[in-house]
Amino acid sequence: MWDYSFIIPDLIILYTFAIYYFVHTRLPIRINHSFLRILFVNFFTIIFDVFASLAIENADKTNSFVIRALNAIYFVLFFYRIFAFFIFTEDVLGIKRHCKSFVSIVSCIFFAGFELFAFLNFHFDLIFSISDSGKYSPAPFYNIIYVCAAFYIVFSFACIIFYHKKITRSALLALCSFNCSLLIGYIARFVFPMFLVMNLFSLLAIVLIFIAFENPIMYLAGKANAFNIKAFYAVFAELDENAGAPLVLGFVINNYNELREVYSAKQMDRGISLVCQYFAKKYPKLLRFYLHDGRFVLIGRDNSQSETLKNEIAMRFKNSWTAGKDVDIFLEPKFVQIAPDVSFKTPEKIAKAVLSGLKEVEKLDKIGITINRETLITIEENILIKRAVEKAVETNKVEMFLQPLMSTQNYKLVGAEALARIRDAGGNLIPPGKFIPIAEKNGRISVLGEQMFEQACKFIHDYDTESMGLSWINVNLSPIQFLRPDLNERFTAILEKYGVPAEKIHLEITEESMIDYALLKKQIQIMQGAGFQFVLDDYGSGYSNVSRLKRCPFVNIKLDMELVREYFKDLDTLLPAVVQALKQMKFTITAEGVESLEMVEAMKKIGCDYLQGFYFSKPLPADEFAKTYGNQ
Repeated sequence: MWDYSFIIPDLIILYTFAIYYFVHTRLPIRINHSFLRILFVNFFTIIFDVFASLAIENADKTNSFVIRALNAIYFVLFFYRIFAFFIFTEDVLGIKRHCKSFVSIVSCIFFAGFELFAFLNFHFDLIFSISDSGKYSPAPFYNIIYVCAAFYIVFSFACIIFYHKKITRSALLALCSFNCSLLIGYIARFVFPMFLVMNLFSLLAIVLIFIAFENPIMYLAGKANAFNIKAFYAVFAELDENAGAPLVLGFVINNYNELREVYSAKQMDRGISLVCQYFAKKYPKLLRFYLHDGRFVLIGRDNSQSETLKNEIAMRFKNSWTAGKDVDIFLEPKFVQIAPDVSFKTPEKIAKAVLSGLKEVEKLDKIGITINRETLITIEENILIKRAVEKAVETNKVEMFLQPLMSTQNYKLVGAEALARIRDAGGNLIPPGKFIPIAEKNGRISVLGEQMFEQACKFIHDYDTESMGLSWINVNLSPIQFLRPDLNERFTAILEKYGVPAEKIHLEITEESMIDYALLKKQIQIMQGAGFQFVLDDYGSGYSNVSRLKRCPFVNIKLDMELVREYFKDLDTLLPAVVQALKQMKFTITAEGVESLEMVEAMKKIGCDYLQGFYFSKPLPADEFAKTYGNQ
């Protein structure tokens, strides 16, 4: 006699999961479909397990063919259950099922073989046998059920090991946990065959799956009645290029952060909720995503509707959104579209392009941008640059180039600016305008800047800079790096390591660092106490003005190269007046971007003390700089 005490609770819990699944909005992605498959196959496996067991117990009252049929169906479902768990593992790992996939071919071939064994039991005694009197007994190949379980569990762990880098650590732990639960369940079934305990461990695996992967809260954007960015990436990962061009339309609320201050956070949240409710009612077949900060994306099946949809949304936004009693919010959308000729062969790149477009369109005067093939090429290039930056910083392979600063008194070397250079996989230099923003975004800029500082100190230690006429080296500090509270201690330790006086290094900060003047003043005062001197870089490109600089203890002001070039397009009196005002405040002046003799003479005439630009030299590798100016 079998023990059925586990059955009722198992069925109740499975029923609860099924109800919870259907009452919540779900993403149309593979892992959700796989989870639903697991629920159904477990439910029917339990049902037929009970029916088959009851038929055996009442063999004297049951037709032998019915007993055989019920047991054969049970083993068909038994094999399918473990295969369904394997498919879920496969989907979480992002292994696409197709006819050329090794994993798919192997798993399906074995599945077909196991199922054939189960179906043959309708006529042959392979896994079990039924006597004429209805007595049930294991057949010679009964243990194939454990072979099947062992194969798929071992194959699951093999796939987890091989593809583990594609998923997060928490997802990896969850996959291992529910597969271990299944393994323990099959061992328990082998040891205690009279207890229907395998269903309990299958249920435990389902609970683990639900907690880690299926809780709908993980994919919802708070109270916005839309999916979040995690759901956005999950959907994009499964877009099929062969299914035609899908509809992908993104838009962002123009000046969202400013409007949030004007209308209040509560009212703006209400407004966002109203926008999502409008889309849910107007376009129920479209997937709605809210990616925070006023950014939305709609995804559907037919890209040909994109223009019509954009016009309809634009028309709706011309009217207000009522966010409360007597509160009308007026919002303006800016759109991001996918060009019709864009291939979805690499959907993850398109997803990144959409997110980048939503950020960029806010800065533009246009009401929208279109993502085309060139955009995707830029995205791919940025990915390669990001990898190059990470590798260079991690292996300390960032190269230091030096560009000379020449005195206007005698046109001889007086200083140099240290410039970071990084090479791609082919050994070619990446333009700093491309890798610096990426280094700032991925957090590597602080380490990169410190490496440049150390290389500058090492250069001064290793070479006879006095014979070159080199009095100092300018090292750039990014605004992010300048915020570090331990910056003075770190830089002082490097100076002591190489025995370099602090006055030999001038630290360049941009006008962007001057936004928070209190922090700027505090950090400069701390570092001035250690002997550091500061230079304001790219003056004229940002926030500062002449009067504001009165309180700033800079030793030098560097005129932005665009400011210098504009002067030569229209020789007015503004730049000379600015230079003279700065000189009266005891600042020395450096003109950047000097590229011709005419510019050299003009910058000297208006009062600049130092000149930097291609007229004298392009940036040179440190060793080449030493050879060139060591023989000066």
